[in-house]
Amino acid sequence: MEYEPVIGLEVHAQIHTGSKMFCSCPVVEDTGDLPPNTYVCPVCTAMPGTLPVINRRAVEMTILTGLALHCRINPITRFSRKNYFYPDLPKGYQISQYDEP
Repeated sequence: MEYEPVIGLEVHAQIHTGSKMFCSCPVVEDTGDLPPNTYVCPVCTAMPGTLPVINRRAVEMTILTGLALHCRINPITRFSRKNYFYPDLPKGYQISQYDEP
């Protein structure tokens, strides 16, 4: 039996959009002496009845980065909820790309 090695690469990069990926809360580099949870909203905390909305500018900038790196851009992408139980993840899920990144 022959096996072909396949290497995947997962990259995390901060995109300077001014707001978070799934809500309109501002991105703050240095919170200084601000109290905890100053820059959160009902979407950030997954309050019932709230739904995340993707940051269009972040998607555009990500596509431009991919094109600059000569990557193939999929015509369709899907975001899914991955359920976790961690003490520091009060929502109980993380928005991720699994099936169609």
